[in-house]
Amino acid sequence: MNPLGFARNCCRLIWHVALLSFVLICVMAQASAEEKPFDSRPLPEPLTLEYALSQVKAAHPELQRIQAEIQAARAEEEIAESATGINTKLEARMRYYQPSGGANNRIYDDHKLGIFVDKVIYDFGRSDLRVQAARKDIQSQQIKYQDSLAQRRIDIMRRYFDVVLADLQFYRYNEEMSVAFVNLDKLRDKNELGQVSDIEVLEQEAKYQKVRKKYIQSQNLQRISRARLAYSLGRPGQLSATVARPENLPHLKRALPEVEVLQAQALEHNRSLQILRARISAAQARINAARADGKPVLSGGAEAGAYSKQRARYDAWRVNLYFTVPLTTGGRVDAAMAKERAVLYKLKAELADREEQIRQQILELWLQLDALRIQREQTQVESEYRELYLDRSRALYELEVKTDIGDAMVRVTEAEQQALQTDYNIVLAWEQLDALTGGMASSAAGQRKPQQTDH
Repeated sequence: MNPLGFARNCCRLIWHVALLSFVLICVMAQASAEEKPFDSRPLPEPLTLEYALSQVKAAHPELQRIQAEIQAARAEEEIAESATGINTKLEARMRYYQPSGGANNRIYDDHKLGIFVDKVIYDFGRSDLRVQAARKDIQSQQIKYQDSLAQRRIDIMRRYFDVVLADLQFYRYNEEMSVAFVNLDKLRDKNELGQVSDIEVLEQEAKYQKVRKKYIQSQNLQRISRARLAYSLGRPGQLSATVARPENLPHLKRALPEVEVLQAQALEHNRSLQILRARISAAQARINAARADGKPVLSGGAEAGAYSKQRARYDAWRVNLYFTVPLTTGGRVDAAMAKERAVLYKLKAELADREEQIRQQILELWLQLDALRIQREQTQVESEYRELYLDRSRALYELEVKTDIGDAMVRVTEAEQQALQTDYNIVLAWEQLDALTGGMASSAAGQRKPQQTDH
């Protein structure tokens, strides 16, 4: 074999590999640079709850973090599968030598180009167990992703309701400040005529300044709540000018099932429990895989080579079969098993603790919904009373009879705000029950007749 031609072919191969690696690195860097954590498209005006909830899967750092964890778990699965895969490598060697003690000064070449193939044929299940553990980790991360979507749905609804309530609170304090200013202006006029004292004017001005402070705070809350909603939707900085008030919320018509039914469904379908159970299965598989590290391994390999110089120990090809039996491991296997058992015991303890937490959370939400049902009846009556009171005040005002129409308008808005706050709390409580029961709470509610209102 020509030494120069052999060296030229090796250099060409190395150059092509380096060029290909450089191109792949540039492509990956470009893709990474183009990836954006948020959506830059503008939000619609007016913003509706339906559109906001459609953005549950929109780009968001929390979802991207979990997706990265899923990719890492899949990579672990591929690593585990590669333990029994076919490994091939190409080996090139360039060697020149001069024999010692030779009569001449001639330099000889001894180049080699070889290809090697090896594979673990059977390892008594250790690689299969590691693959099984990796797949359970993937399953747990996928369940975690679904749970994150449910939590994001609750967060979006809460942020959306906060904006609606902040707007209503702003209107309430705007009306109250207007009433306070009108009263203050009247007292100032009377003070100029000597009909009221300075102290009465200052007393009313103090009331006005107090309401004015609440007005400014409510105005700031409008911006804060909108900023929080924008971030929750994956559109930070995009503050919606108009947020439509949700209508026909189906949660308000649900009947409340028995607490024991909800607790049983939660223990079976709760996603956080499913995550822990999947991780427990993975930990058990890793214990078995660690135990299998002390078992034999059957592997095989083959190689073929081309040489610039023929020698007696240079084979054109060779096939090998190996059977390795560990005699002692120096305690490595026992230590690995003990480590995985500790992880298993910890996960089982977390599972038991989480089950009790879920039972308690279900009970608290159940009691909260029961109390909110009564509170909703109270706010409805309060709203009806305030509407009728406003109608009477308006009628008296038109008859030029002294009335408190301004205060009546404020109380109507206040009652409306309390009623909406109660309705939204009911909706959020049901959404939390759905998240805790894996979406089964709404099904249970449909199987029970609605509760009758007490009169």
